[in-house]
Amino acid sequence: MNRKMKQDTKTLTVNLICQVEGSQRLHSLRALMLSDYGLKDLPADILKHMKSIKTLDFSRNNLTTFPEVTLKTLETLDISENNIDSIDFVKNLPNLKQLMVEGNPNIQTSHKIEAVLKCPSLMKIDGDDLDSIHRQIQHIKEKWKLQVQAKFEVLYEDRFTEDMSEEEFQKAVSEFKAIVRSDDLFASANSETEKIIIEQLVTEVAEEVHSGRHFRSDVQTPRTPRSARLSRKLSATSPKTSDSSATTPKRNKSRNHSSLLDSPTLKMPQSPISPISTPHNRKRRRDSDQGELTQKSKRDRKYSPLTWMVRKNTVVDHDLISLPSVPDYDPVYFLRCHSEGNDPSDEVTKVWRCAFEPSIEDPEKTTNMLATCGGQTVCLIDCNTGKVMKRYKDSNKYECFYTMAWTTVQLNNNRKEKTNLLAVAGQSADIKLIHPSQFVMYATLEGHRKYVSCLTFHPNHPTILFSGSNDRKIIIWDIGIPNMRDYTVLFKKLHVLQAPDTDALNLVLSMPSQTLLAGCEDSCFGWKADNINKISRDPDYQFYLPTVSSDGESNVSTERETVDGLAALKNGYVVNKCVGDDIISVWNVKDQLSNNDRAHKRKVKAHIRSVGVKPAALLHYTTQDVDYINMGTNKEMMVVGDDSGNLRLYNVNELTNRKSKSCDDIMRPSRVLEWPEIAEGPMKQFCQKEVVIVNSACVSHDGEYVACGTDNNLVCVWRQIRDSSEEEMMLD
Repeated sequence: MNRKMKQDTKTLTVNLICQVEGSQRLHSLRALMLSDYGLKDLPADILKHMKSIKTLDFSRNNLTTFPEVTLKTLETLDISENNIDSIDFVKNLPNLKQLMVEGNPNIQTSHKIEAVLKCPSLMKIDGDDLDSIHRQIQHIKEKWKLQVQAKFEVLYEDRFTEDMSEEEFQKAVSEFKAIVRSDDLFASANSETEKIIIEQLVTEVAEEVHSGRHFRSDVQTPRTPRSARLSRKLSATSPKTSDSSATTPKRNKSRNHSSLLDSPTLKMPQSPISPISTPHNRKRRRDSDQGELTQKSKRDRKYSPLTWMVRKNTVVDHDLISLPSVPDYDPVYFLRCHSEGNDPSDEVTKVWRCAFEPSIEDPEKTTNMLATCGGQTVCLIDCNTGKVMKRYKDSNKYECFYTMAWTTVQLNNNRKEKTNLLAVAGQSADIKLIHPSQFVMYATLEGHRKYVSCLTFHPNHPTILFSGSNDRKIIIWDIGIPNMRDYTVLFKKLHVLQAPDTDALNLVLSMPSQTLLAGCEDSCFGWKADNINKISRDPDYQFYLPTVSSDGESNVSTERETVDGLAALKNGYVVNKCVGDDIISVWNVKDQLSNNDRAHKRKVKAHIRSVGVKPAALLHYTTQDVDYINMGTNKEMMVVGDDSGNLRLYNVNELTNRKSKSCDDIMRPSRVLEWPEIAEGPMKQFCQKEVVIVNSACVSHDGEYVACGTDNNLVCVWRQIRDSSEEEMMLD
């Protein structure tokens, strides 16, 4: 057909099909290619007769809709470069595998998600696999599932029994859907996609109850590490209050640590919950009604040839050895600055990391500016005033920042000025570089395929960045130095390291031994890092850490541990925490490598040497089944939170100054800062949580401030208590 005839074509007709395909037998037509014909209308009466059609190409036309017609055999549909504004028609294409919609100005990512939900057979959209879309769907499901479950428990759980008929079951599901549609929960869903997912969740929850699976204690429902921190029954939430982001709390010396499981119901929030913030492939121990630590499955368990038993019996308080004391602290500011839509009642967004900004003059010291990340947001907070000075919000609404790292670089100018840079990363797998003076995101590093769990900069090479991801890769980057006039920068990927069958949760560079350590989901690994250009892809060492048994058995545990806490101290010492252990180990990396050179020649693999760690000190922690709690350190002190909102402070100055030697004495914390009670202010009703999980904590270089981020969307700042004479000296 010539160009003029194409331009005159407005509506699909049988004659047009005959001219293009040479046949009017629509029922036997298998492919129809009508790209660039100026079509504006596709009559359903013609399409419905195509009983054998497999491929349709209507790209580069002027279509605004695709007809509501069922085509059971259609596998490929190309409607790219039109003016389509709805994708609802895919529900009528039960075997569609490939859909092309790019070039339609009104089709957004949300439409593609909707297409996948309405057409489960889809395998590709615009030539791309659907992995990222399925991840986004999973995020939205996790965002709403807990609320749908809670609403179901309160209103409908008792009506579903295993012996009810299918008709009774479907009727009850329909009634529950009708209630949810009219409920504030459904009204707060801000997209058609979320509404579809909520209806799917209603059906899924009802089917689980009908089959007897839902809420049974003997069934391990898949949970994610972050969402598992929320019990299926939460305490009733308090109503909203007005603005104000900070308030001054009051210490409470006697908290009632009652369980969330005692709460009879869940009061639904009146506003949308923040974007889900869950690395969805991690596993977490489930809550136990008996309070016992749920053990990891023995199936597929990998065993260690070198694991050291440090004690056999439960620690008694009077058996603990005292560490040097540290000053007391007062909680001075509680801030809720990571909420979605600045909603002060948002208790779901989690603050995952916090870190004090280094001093430009001396990077070994810190300023009083605190960076925090959680949800879509990165904040910079002045700890002197409790004010949020700057705030970066990512444009990707599915982003959730899990980790951050500071560095100080020298600019490429004649004045040899220095500036701080902040790297942040999380669910999107991209690493964002931020300049704190304007809080502008000036570069994005793309290399990981799954969420990024940890970041750290090389202490001696400030542009060298290490990133650990759920894709089981550790990438070494040179982030370059930005041009401060236009923020242009040249960065590059240097190396990709492989963590064996596990992903890194924390990264530490121990400089005396020139070793990169990775605390992982399964064990702890190390790489020789004396020459970054020659670093090996696979680890050089596997460290077997001391484990703890609280019973009287003398058997040595051979299970490999999840190392969810790892931080550097001075003089080559590191401190690590394993999930489920009530002991934190302090050990010197260089000494362990030297000792094992003489004592152990055994290999885990041909190129990985096993290193049995004998700690220089053991710090008493607390028994809990919550994982992914990060520690913070300065030269003299280590701080770590727990699942009760408390902060444990350890004075490790003497430990790291002495010569390393094996020690099995257990030392109590220098001080425990208990979760405070909010005495007054608009934040009072939002901080009366019975269970508060501290995700991470940090301490300024001089110990003036301690800060933490929590699971209920709070940034907490504690200030060292000084007597009047000390304050006068500081003022002078």
